[in-house]
Amino acid sequence: NAADLDLSKSMISWVGKKAVVDSKHMGNVKFKSGSLEIKDGKLTGGSAVADMNTINATDLEGEWKGKLEGHLKNDDFFKVGKYPTASFKATSVKAQGDNKYKVTGDLKILDATNSVDVVLTQKGKEFTGDLTINRTKWGLKYGSGSFFKSLGDKAIADDIALELKLV
Repeated sequence: NAADLDLSKSMISWVGKKAVVDSKHMGNVKFKSGSLEIKDGKLTGGSAVADMNTINATDLEGEWKGKLEGHLKNDDFFKVGKYPTASFKATSVKAQGDNKYKVTGDLKILDATNSVDVVLTQKGKEFTGDLTINRTKWGLKYGSGSFFKSLGDKAIADDIALELKLV
C-alpha cells in the first residue's frame, strides 16, 4: 500500500559548509509529492519529489537571506528555472533491526542521477534519516575546491549534509 507524504510536515533540511573556515549555512526544502510503500507495517519502497523553488536559508535574515536563496536557485547551483524539482526513487529497502531500514535509491538533481544510501528510522508514521552527498557528482561545482584551486577560504565543501523527515 502506498501512503502519501504529509507535505506540511515532511521536509529535507540541509547544511552546507565552507571547506576551510568554520562557516556554514542551513535551511530546508519542501516536498512537492511523495509516497512510501508499506506492507504488513514494514517499509518496502517509496519515492519523493522535492520542490527546488522552496529551497531556503533558515540561518539568515533580510538581504543576505535573499542573496543566498537567489544564489542557490540560479545557474550557480540548482538552476530551478530549468530544473524545478529533484527526485528520489527507492531501488532497494532492507530492514535492519528495530524500526530501521537501509534504503538505496536513485537521487536525481539537475540532469544527473546517482545511487545513494540512507538509513531511515521509523517512529510511528514518521521516518527520519541523515545522509551526506558529494554535490559535485550531480554537477554542482560552484565554489568547489576540487575544481577551482584558487578559492582558498572561499571554497565551499563538496559534501552537503541532508536530514530527511518523512511523515
